[in-house]
Amino acid sequence: MAAGVAVAQQAPVRQTVGGQAAEVDEIVVTGSRIPRPNLEQPTPVSTVSRETIDNAGTQNLGDILAQLPALSANATVRGNSDSFGDDGGLNFANLRGLGASRTLTLIDGKRHVGGDAGSAAVDLNSVPAALVDHVEVITGGASAVYGSDAVSGVVNIILKNDYEGGEMTAQYGGAQSGDGKNWSVNGVFGKNFLDGRANLTATAFYDHSDQVLASDIKAIKNWGNILNPADTGPNDGIPNRFIVPNVLSDYLDENSVLFDNATGAIITAFTRDGRPVPQQPRLGDNSFAFGQFADCETCVSLDDYVVLVPKTDRYGTNIRGRFDVTNNVTAYVDAKYVRSEIKDFFQPSFSFGTLAIEPDSAFITPELAPLLVGHDEITFGRMNQDIGVRTNDITRETYRIVTGLKGKFETGLADFGWDLSYNYGETKNTFKGGGSTIPGNYEAAIDSVVAPDGTIQCRVNVPSAQYAGYEAPANMTSDTCVPFNPFGRQNSAAAIDYVSHNSIRTHTITQEVVTGLFNFNTEKFFNLPGGPLAFAGGFEYRKETSENINDPFVKSGLSETAPQPDAYGEFDVTEGFLEFNAPLLADKPFAYRLSIDGAYRYADYSTIGGAEAWKVGAIYAPVRDVTLRGTYSRAVRAPNITEAFLPATSTFFTVTDPCDVNNIKQDPNRVANCAAAGIPVGFESKTNASIDGTSSGNPNLEAEEAKSWTAGVVLQPRWIPGFSFTADYYDIRIDNAIASISAQNIINNCYDANGGLDAGYCSLFTRGADGNINFVETTYINAAALETTGWDFQVAYTKSLDELAMDHPTMFGGLRGRVTANLTANHLTKLNFFEFQDRPDQVNVNKGEIGSPEWSFQSRVNYSNGPLSVSWEARFQDEVARFDVTPKAGINPEENVYPAYVRAQFYHDFTVRYTFEDAPYARGLEVFGGVKNAFNNTMPYGLSGNGASSIYDLYGRQFFGGIRARF
Repeated sequence: MAAGVAVAQQAPVRQTVGGQAAEVDEIVVTGSRIPRPNLEQPTPVSTVSRETIDNAGTQNLGDILAQLPALSANATVRGNSDSFGDDGGLNFANLRGLGASRTLTLIDGKRHVGGDAGSAAVDLNSVPAALVDHVEVITGGASAVYGSDAVSGVVNIILKNDYEGGEMTAQYGGAQSGDGKNWSVNGVFGKNFLDGRANLTATAFYDHSDQVLASDIKAIKNWGNILNPADTGPNDGIPNRFIVPNVLSDYLDENSVLFDNATGAIITAFTRDGRPVPQQPRLGDNSFAFGQFADCETCVSLDDYVVLVPKTDRYGTNIRGRFDVTNNVTAYVDAKYVRSEIKDFFQPSFSFGTLAIEPDSAFITPELAPLLVGHDEITFGRMNQDIGVRTNDITRETYRIVTGLKGKFETGLADFGWDLSYNYGETKNTFKGGGSTIPGNYEAAIDSVVAPDGTIQCRVNVPSAQYAGYEAPANMTSDTCVPFNPFGRQNSAAAIDYVSHNSIRTHTITQEVVTGLFNFNTEKFFNLPGGPLAFAGGFEYRKETSENINDPFVKSGLSETAPQPDAYGEFDVTEGFLEFNAPLLADKPFAYRLSIDGAYRYADYSTIGGAEAWKVGAIYAPVRDVTLRGTYSRAVRAPNITEAFLPATSTFFTVTDPCDVNNIKQDPNRVANCAAAGIPVGFESKTNASIDGTSSGNPNLEAEEAKSWTAGVVLQPRWIPGFSFTADYYDIRIDNAIASISAQNIINNCYDANGGLDAGYCSLFTRGADGNINFVETTYINAAALETTGWDFQVAYTKSLDELAMDHPTMFGGLRGRVTANLTANHLTKLNFFEFQDRPDQVNVNKGEIGSPEWSFQSRVNYSNGPLSVSWEARFQDEVARFDVTPKAGINPEENVYPAYVRAQFYHDFTVRYTFEDAPYARGLEVFGGVKNAFNNTMPYGLSGNGASSIYDLYGRQFFGGIRARF
C-alpha cells in the first residue's frame, strides 16, 4: 500500500512556482477538484495500489479496503452476515467506524448507484477488484467538494482506462483447512484507433467464493458464555460470566423438546424417529433457553445455521471508450453490467413455547404418554429443520453508464478545463425465499387427532373432536389441512408443503446525475508571490429513487415473515460548489511553500431544503523537507430514502430482558426500576427468541452536521532520498446524527435511567400477560451524536540496491534490485456514540472494544529484481475488550466476562511473482503464488459469528496462486 501518494495522470498544464514557469503533469487527487500534486494540498490522501490488490489473494474489494487502519470491517460481507434481512452479500466501505451511510464511495470521481433499497451506500461487490487500477481514500469531511454522505470521508475507486493490449488472469485460493475456496478469471483488452485519437478498453470477469458457516470455524462453533455461580455481585473481583465451548439450547431441538410451560421444567427430548429420551444435563447456565453441555445430541446448535460468508458467484463486463473530437475536446463513455448471485440462508423457522400439546393429540405415543402425567400446560421447542432452512437466494444486478465531454479552451483571461457528464445507474435486487412457515396452518397441523375412522386428521377437520369453546387457528389458508408431527422428523412432503411457503421480493434503486465541472487559474492576469490563484467549481443535479416490492402472500399477513408494505421513496438535489487555492508564498526564506484553500457548496434538497458545506485548509513548508498541513470543514449528510420514507414496517427484534434475574445486576439502577415496573424478584425471562415490532422512517428529519479538522506534518528529508513520513491528527464530531434507536437500547434505557423509569423509552415497548417483552417500536430521529479523534501515520521508503552497490559492491552479498517499504498506522484516541446528543452522560464508548482497537497498522516490504518480485505484508490489531468499556458507576466492566480481552493479533502474508519476459506465446507471462496468515494465527475463540468477528482472519493459513498472460 502506497503511503500518502494519490495521483491520476491527465493532460499537461503550466504551473508557476516562485516566478518560474514549468510544465508538469496535471494531477487530480481525491481531496480536491483543482489539478495539482498531492503534497500541495492540505488534505491527507492514502492509496491502495494495484499491486496491493493483486497480492490480497481475494477478489473481495471490501475485505481488501477494510485492511486499511482507517476503515472498519463491520460493513463488509462478513459484517453484514446473519442479518435476517436483505444484507446478505452486501459489501460497504465504512471509514472511521462511523457507518457506511457516512462514507461516500465514488468511481473515477463520480457518484455510483447504491446497492441496497433506501440507501446510497455503494455495494463494493458491484465494483469487482479485477477492474480496479487503484483506490484513493480521504478521511474527514469532504462534503464541500463532493456533496452529501462524505461526512467521514471518500473512497474513490479509479478503474483501468485507456488500455493498450491484452491481459488475462486466473487465480485460485483457499484455506489450509479446506474452507473459503475462491477462484476468479478476468481479462482486459484495449486498443487505440485513429492514430491514438480513440481508445476502447473492455474488461470481463467471473469469480466465485464458497459458503462458510459458523460451525465450520472451530473458534466460533458453539462458543458462548455462562453465568459464574461464584459471582456475588458488582466489584467483588469475581467474573460474572465465563467464555466456554458447547453452549447450546436444551429447550430447542430439530426433533423437539417438551417442557411444562407453567414451571419451565423440561419433560423430554426426542430422537429423530420420535422416541422420547431424557434431555442432557447442563454444566452451566447462559439463560433460560441456553446452557453449556458436555455433549448434547438433543440440543440445537444455532451456529449450524449462521452463514459467515455466503456462496457467491459474480460476473460482468465493463466497456470504456474515449474519442478525441478535437485537440481540445474528448468524448467518453463508461458502461458496465455486474451480476452477483448469492446463496444465503437463516436458521429454520421454530416454535418456542407458543403452541400447546393437547391431551388427545394423535402424536402422543404409548411411550410418551406416561411422561406427560402431572403436567397441565405442555408446550414444545422445535427448530423446524425438516421444513428446511429459510433460504434467501439473492440476485443483485448493477447497470451503469457514464457519458460526457471534457476538454479545455484558452481565452485571453485564463485557460479553462471542463467536464460535462450524465450518469445513470440502476440496481435490481431479487430475493427468492423458501422455508418460511404459515403460522395458522402450522398451528392447525400440529393440533391433530385420531378421527372416528382411525385416521390422523387435523382437529379443524374433525367436528367431533372440537371441544367446547374451540376456535380454528386464525390466518389459515384455504388449503386442506395436513397433519404435522412435531416429534422427531417424520413428516411427509405434503405436510411440509402445507405449513410452509416460498416468496419473492424485488428492489429497484436508480440514480441519475448531471454534473458540470470547470477549473482555471489566474496565471495570465494575476499571480501571488507563490503563483497563480487556482479555482474549480461546478454544479450537480442528482435524483435518487428506491422501490421495494414485497411478496403478495407475505403482505397478506399469513406468513411468519413480518408483513411489510411496499415502499417507495425519491428525492432530488441541485448543488453548486466553488473551490480555490491561493499559493501565498514560494521559495522564500522560511517559506518554501505557503498556501491556503477553501471550498463552499450549497445544496437544495427536495426533502430538507437548503444545506451548506464548507472547508478551509492550509499548508506551510518553512523548508523543502518539512510541510505542515491542516483543514477545518463543515460536512452534511441528508437523510437517505429509508430514513425519510420507510412506511411503518413489521419486523422482528432479538433482545435480552434487562429485568431477567441473570441480567438485573449489570446496571445499578435496574433492580429498583424493574421492581417499580412490577417485575417480580427472580423473574426469568423467556425473551430469547425474535419478538414482534415495527420500524418506520421520519419525513421530518433534517441533515446531519459534522465538524472535522485535521492537522499534520509531512517529512521528506533530502538527506534520505526516497523516504517520507506523515502524521495527521483528526477530530470529527457529528451532531443531529440520524439514528434508529435499537430495540435493545430502548428496553435498557427504560430500566437503566437514573431516578426512576424513563417513561419515554418505556412507552415504546410492551409486555404480555406472562411478563415477557412482546413488542418494540422504533423510528429514525435527529437526536444522536458521534465523535472520534486519533492519529494517522504513514511511512514510505524506496531504495535501489544497484545504487548502493556503486559504493559498496559487496553489500547484501551482491544482491541487486529495488526495495520499497511502507507502513500505514492508526492510533484511535476516541470513538464515542451518544444516542441522545443532549444527554452526554449517556455515552457509549467504543475505543478499545472489538472492531475499534486503539492501535492498528498495515505494512508492506517489497523486493524486486528483474522478473522476480517478493512481498511481505503484515497487519496488526491491538488488544481489545470483550465487554462494554463504557464507564458505569458502581460497575467494574472487566468482571462481566472472562477472559475479558482478545489478545493482539498479528498476521503475515507473503507473495512471490515471476515474469517470463521471453515467453513464446505471451508478452510477459507471469506466475504468482502466496500464503496469507503464514504463521496460522487462528481466530480468537468465543466471538460472535458476524460483525464482531469480521475484523479478524477467519480461516487460519491460506494459499493462493495464479497466472497472468499479457498480449
